[in-house]
Amino acid sequence: MKMRSWRSRLILIAGVVMACVAHGADLPAFDKANGLYEAKEYEQAKEGYDELAKSGPWSANLFYNRGNAEWKLGDGGRAALDYERALALEPSHPQARANLDFVRDQTGAKTRTLPWWERALTAMDGDAAAVMLAVCGWGALFCLAVVLLRPEGRTGPVVTLAICLAGAAYAAGCLWEANGQATKAIVVAKAAQARVAPAEAAPIADVLPAGSEVLAPEVRGDWTYCTLPDGTRGWVRTGDVEKVRGI
Repeated sequence: MKMRSWRSRLILIAGVVMACVAHGADLPAFDKANGLYEAKEYEQAKEGYDELAKSGPWSANLFYNRGNAEWKLGDGGRAALDYERALALEPSHPQARANLDFVRDQTGAKTRTLPWWERALTAMDGDAAAVMLAVCGWGALFCLAVVLLRPEGRTGPVVTLAICLAGAAYAAGCLWEANGQATKAIVVAKAAQARVAPAEAAPIADVLPAGSEVLAPEVRGDWTYCTLPDGTRGWVRTGDVEKVRGI
């Protein structure tokens, strides 16, 4: 745990340098915000990233860098939120994953424990999964036609058909998981009290530190009804949580 924390801490400090050479770094406003971050002007850097997030285009590195600035400003909840947004755009972004784990280690955030098969389905974003599903689907149809029309020497097409069907099944699973991730929200308050009813006097079901994860938020005025990390349902103050894909 200590080794991972120290490694994550080093990435948190230095990772923005790597992001500067990636997609979006040629934008003058992005360069300016990165320069402010490197000069330790974290508030001004965050304002620059905020403007870019409003105007676009979005990139994983934009949200990753804004998460770094927010962490430097002591806002662990919003840092976790932006690392999640970076991963929603680029699931394989290693620095965003490492920093998200680091922030949650520091805040004590609560998250769901994913089975291995569900973790495997998060390796691809929804857009890539949709493309892969379409390619594998058409490939499977073509191979099936070859198998049916040319019975002789069909070993190759049969093997290719099996591969296409397996790829299509995996892509469909990734697409299903991506749609489920669209309901994810992050606790941005220092701590959110989840209650059994939408009232301050209602019993507390759980206390969720900054960076904790909830699912399927249903906003009902001042309160949001959602699935808590342990799988139960509860009510949290609407201002205490924000959807990963709610911008």
